[in-house]
Amino acid sequence: MDREWEEEVISIIESLVSIPTVTGHEHTAVEKIGDMLSDVVDEVSSDRWGNLVATVNPGSDRSLMLAAHLDQIGFIVTSVDEDGFIRFAPVGGWDPRVAYGSRVLLLAEGGLVPGVIGSVPPHLRERTKGEEKLDFKDLAMDVGASSREEVESIGIGVGTYAVPDLSIWKTAVGTRICGPGMDDKSGLASILVAAKMLARGPGTDAAVHFVSTVQEEIGLRGAAMAAFNLSPDVAIAVDVTHARAPGIPRDRVRVELGKGPVISLGPIYHREVVDLLLRAADKVGAPYQKEADPRGRGTDTWAIQTARGGIKTGLLSIPNRYMHSPVEMVDVTDVYNAGRILAAAATLI
Repeated sequence: MDREWEEEVISIIESLVSIPTVTGHEHTAVEKIGDMLSDVVDEVSSDRWGNLVATVNPGSDRSLMLAAHLDQIGFIVTSVDEDGFIRFAPVGGWDPRVAYGSRVLLLAEGGLVPGVIGSVPPHLRERTKGEEKLDFKDLAMDVGASSREEVESIGIGVGTYAVPDLSIWKTAVGTRICGPGMDDKSGLASILVAAKMLARGPGTDAAVHFVSTVQEEIGLRGAAMAAFNLSPDVAIAVDVTHARAPGIPRDRVRVELGKGPVISLGPIYHREVVDLLLRAADKVGAPYQKEADPRGRGTDTWAIQTARGGIKTGLLSIPNRYMHSPVEMVDVTDVYNAGRILAAAATLI
């Protein structure tokens, strides 16, 4: 990856992360993504729920769907107490220990409002025997207000969404970036990279649908809608997978950052699509890793595979360290190489 592509990939990720897209509130980014793709595709559309489809060669008799989810985990306000503390529930899979102490942005009626997630300090907690368990009922958001009325006056109330602070940064060593929402904006970035590569390169005769799906984090809902509407011949979902991290035995997680995107093998990944991904990687000389997945739950692949009469589906994943936290870490080279593989796959379909 040359310096120009590194800067472009980082810029794409920064643009995607800068827009809060907690599940249920993805609509704020649909227009932006359409604008990012408009000069490299033939048509752009979105459905009633905000799934965005950008297509090249829409009239072709062969079609490929490349899908990544736009939504990210976050929170939703459940109540505001008389002292101005904001109670909330998780949207998507959160560990309350990770949420505690985080900076957040609440999606208030008038714009983004900064806050923090706090709890009873350790010094003041009642000590009990056994391991102390932190729960979301023990946490509250604090925006500096002193009353319920002050909170409501700035456009925050029951049903207001929130996300972790949207800051991202490049690590001091290597080509890694860190921040919230890399699940799955790093995957979505790789699809945008593939679209740009196809536009600048040999192109393809097939119809290629670059799809940004919604509501993956609460049940793969957007992918089911988009796959039903498009009914492609072949689909490749792009998501994240766990990368090596402190305290995780190597025999449990073997995937590493910077060693290439991950091609999944297992029952729901059609052998022809797995072969397509392998051939695409070999064609462009892109590094990749393999991961066995005996069940296949948890990504858009699960929903796409069973749409209509069944779709030949595969999964390409970006290695992600510290998944479902405000500090998810990915390697820019993995995103870039995923884009290369996807673009090559489109020429081989």
